[in-house]
Amino acid sequence: MLRKLHISCISALEIDMRLSKYYFFVFIIIIISILLRFCLLQNQSLWFDEGWSLALSDGRTFQENLSGIINREAGDKYQPLYYLVLFYWRSAFGDSEFAIRSLSALLGVGSVIAIFFTSLRVYGKKHALWSSMLLAVSSFSVFYSQDARPYALLIFITTLQIYFFSHSIKEDKSNKIISQVLFGIFTAIGSFGSILTIIFSFSLSLSHALVYKKFKEWIKWWIPAVIFSSPMIWFYLSSPAVSDPTATVVTRTGLPIVQNILFVIYGILVGTSYGPPLEQLRGEEKIKVLLSYWPHFLILIIVISVIFIALVTSLLRQHKIKKYQQADYLFTSLLVTSFLIAFIFALVTKINWLPRHSFYLCIPAFILIPSAFLHNSYRQNKLDILPQFAKLATVFLVIMNVYSNFQYYLNPAYAKDDYRSAVHYLLQHRDKSTKSVLFFGQPRLLQYYGDSSTLYAPEYILRTMKGKNLAEKVSTITKNADTVFVITNREFYWGLKDLFKREMSDLYNLEEEVDWPYMKIYRFTRKKSKKAP
Repeated sequence: MLRKLHISCISALEIDMRLSKYYFFVFIIIIISILLRFCLLQNQSLWFDEGWSLALSDGRTFQENLSGIINREAGDKYQPLYYLVLFYWRSAFGDSEFAIRSLSALLGVGSVIAIFFTSLRVYGKKHALWSSMLLAVSSFSVFYSQDARPYALLIFITTLQIYFFSHSIKEDKSNKIISQVLFGIFTAIGSFGSILTIIFSFSLSLSHALVYKKFKEWIKWWIPAVIFSSPMIWFYLSSPAVSDPTATVVTRTGLPIVQNILFVIYGILVGTSYGPPLEQLRGEEKIKVLLSYWPHFLILIIVISVIFIALVTSLLRQHKIKKYQQADYLFTSLLVTSFLIAFIFALVTKINWLPRHSFYLCIPAFILIPSAFLHNSYRQNKLDILPQFAKLATVFLVIMNVYSNFQYYLNPAYAKDDYRSAVHYLLQHRDKSTKSVLFFGQPRLLQYYGDSSTLYAPEYILRTMKGKNLAEKVSTITKNADTVFVITNREFYWGLKDLFKREMSDLYNLEEEVDWPYMKIYRFTRKKSKKAP
């Protein structure tokens, strides 16, 4: 009797030790996610798109901000939630770079926690560790967790959708009404967050129907979600973009769609700072630049191929534990259908399809990847080493994302638009007799960093002004100032560099040209031989 009691005590102690060890690893993953998202949070300047986040949350009231968002005929009109949340966040925590971006950082950590509990409920402890680790170190997730843009919020909402929906996967007799209602609520919140989230929700609905084939159960989960989301669905369907998808002001693609597809996969899995800086790919030598990074891409191709082959092999074989197999089918279907619908959306709208436009892909991808080497009935076969290779490939994927993160943190070649340095230069070199003009850029960021004197002359204003060329228009704007600073942001979008300098040379001499990441300032002085128009 005493011997049995002794064995029981030892067994209980071993279980406690294993649990303690497990939750220690969970704690470490959460700490890693916090450190990566809050590390150097204010190191880089706010960039062009973040300027729009400021501008669209600058109103004094909720109604004023909402009116500004829905009256803007641009992509931001179809993702209003973030700017309204940011309005209240700024009211509570202030306008410092750290405060503004900390909202996204906090939501990024919340996504890691949500994906952990989802994987824990569906697959178990080991799978939960792997999925949460993949999202914790994901360079894609970290970048947008340090960005005052909607994507960290949208990823967080989709992880909560999947978490509450995962209750439908559990084959138990428990009451699921609360989960169904919460799932419907967060689906509706997601629809208010972005039209892109509706693509994810629609893909999840299709996958649920295709994999589980239980119509009554499907109705119970999706009727509340559709009812709660109906106001935003009606808003999107009644917008001008439905009749003319190209009417909305967004960046249009100039690339073959195949390049966009490859860029989306690359960006989601390892982030855009893993390979060459994007700025280097805009010149004539982009092929040469890409080839110089061949070791990076070779490793990436090998890693993706091994994981993909292992996943397909796992899906085609019968699992001993059927619930894992159906869950794998669900997340595979979700990944494939959401990707295909995003592809169709990009074709119809002619949007420049980027990784951030398919932010939701990282959720099913990171939940699914550990299934390449976990829960397989053939993993006990010593002759079948594919799961071991898949596990090693997943470890490499983690390392590649860590590398990509440190490139983003520490390599200036991957820096965002440096409005901060541009304004600092202006304030040091501009006096009362000089003028400065912003042609292409975000005037709200100049104001944010302390420059309230620069004149804003976007293309639509320049077109309405008198003058035979740009030089005469600049002279009119600046009231014939002898020295003029011209500021441009992301000059490559406009393709006017040579024309810009040629036309300015009619009245001005170019004395100095200084640049920072994606920012340039030209200092022009008026030619003495030319009279003012």
